[in-house]
Amino acid sequence: MKKLSFLVASLLVAGGAFAQGSNVQNATQTGTMHQLTVTQTGALNQASSTQRDGYNSLTQTQSGTSNKATSDQRDTYQQAWQTQTGSSNEASVKQGDNIPLDGYNKAYQTQVGSNNKATATQLSGSNLSVQTQNGTRNEATVFQSASEGNKAYQTQVAAPGFPGSPDKNKANILQLGARNTGSQMQRGIENEATISQTSGNDNTATQDQGANSAGSYRSKASITQSGNLNTAVQTQRLDNHNAVIEQSGGGNNKAYQDQDAYGTYISPGNSAYISQNGGGSHIASQTQLGSGNQATTLQGAVGNQSYVTQTGNGNVSNVSQNR
Repeated sequence: MKKLSFLVASLLVAGGAFAQGSNVQNATQTGTMHQLTVTQTGALNQASSTQRDGYNSLTQTQSGTSNKATSDQRDTYQQAWQTQTGSSNEASVKQGDNIPLDGYNKAYQTQVGSNNKATATQLSGSNLSVQTQNGTRNEATVFQSASEGNKAYQTQVAAPGFPGSPDKNKANILQLGARNTGSQMQRGIENEATISQTSGNDNTATQDQGANSAGSYRSKASITQSGNLNTAVQTQRLDNHNAVIEQSGGGNNKAYQDQDAYGTYISPGNSAYISQNGGGSHIASQTQLGSGNQATTLQGAVGNQSYVTQTGNGNVSNVSQNR
């Protein structure tokens, strides 16, 4: 089944190549009222698109097998959703950059099963970007540049009880500018997650791995923030935790780490590190429950608060303030 729908006014369309048996779609649109819908079901899917300046929009839905979907939208109202459900998935979106106009970006990518990957690049505008992947070799990356509305959520899921858990998760968010929100949730197996928010104040970063019924496994999570009034929250449940928060270049930052254990497989687990430099009046909170625990807090300047709770096994904790 193949569905191809264009709604266009004042539009030049080039390269609309498509082949039924092997599902390939290709579309280039240039200026004004773009909209494009491509639906492909079954076989060696690919769907590509380029929309330039106008009221862009794009929906690409592919069902099974060798999926791929790419999109390049410039300014103005861009939106884009790409949904792929089974096999060698990859999906990529790029929105902006006709500097300084960058449009109202949004982009959701949802992939369900197999070699998932998803990348979203939003070069400023009223960004949002939500990427949800289900099972197998997951990875997901979001880059949002220099401010405006940035937000980014990445969810790579399964776990309650573990069945068909996502597998090799990784997730990365890089946001530039102020008032960013970055959020990552991963459930089971080789987890890692990184959020970096730089060059701005009042950013929020949240990472939640596991949240259990056998979620998580090799956990790791890292948050880097520069500026003032930033908040970083990390929650990990079972297995080989690690968690790092580094906040620099300003004051009034907050960092919270909550690690857990007692379960089936842990193998030491826990560790946790918070470094807050510059300014002062920082708050750091670390909670660890069981196995290899360690926790280090380093805070610069004055007026800082640090809270550490450790319960069972290897505990160690170092707190250094007013460095």
